[in-house]
Amino acid sequence: MKQTVEEAARTHWSESTYNKDAELAYDERDSIAIKALAKSVALRAFKKGAGWQAKQSPWISVEERLPEKDGYYFVTDGDVVEKVYFFKRWNKFTSTRDYPHLFYDEGVIKAWLHIPSFDEILEANKDVLERIKEKGD
Repeated sequence: MKQTVEEAARTHWSESTYNKDAELAYDERDSIAIKALAKSVALRAFKKGAGWQAKQSPWISVEERLPEKDGYYFVTDGDVVEKVYFFKRWNKFTSTRDYPHLFYDEGVIKAWLHIPSFDEILEANKDVLERIKEKGD
């Protein structure tokens, strides 16, 4: 079951220690005010964090844009991830670049991901490789 950000924020709030600590306040009115303010702040912070996290995903929505050139990509329908071929000429994904081209129906693929080349992977992990070399010497 997927939760909305609001549902997740409420769950987070109800399980938080700050919520329980507020109940220990000296005055019941203070407790209510503290809890209301803290809940408001916590919900806003949780939503901001969820928004930030959503932007960190390397997956690109097909609604946002399609790949710029022909090639193999990972795609997902939200449940399964597959490696497929993209034809820029038709702006379509297919299970293979070989004929016959059995294109995916519109709306089936939700997001795609560039498959990095070996050189791109090495470049992205250059610092890790240097640390390994330093430790080995």
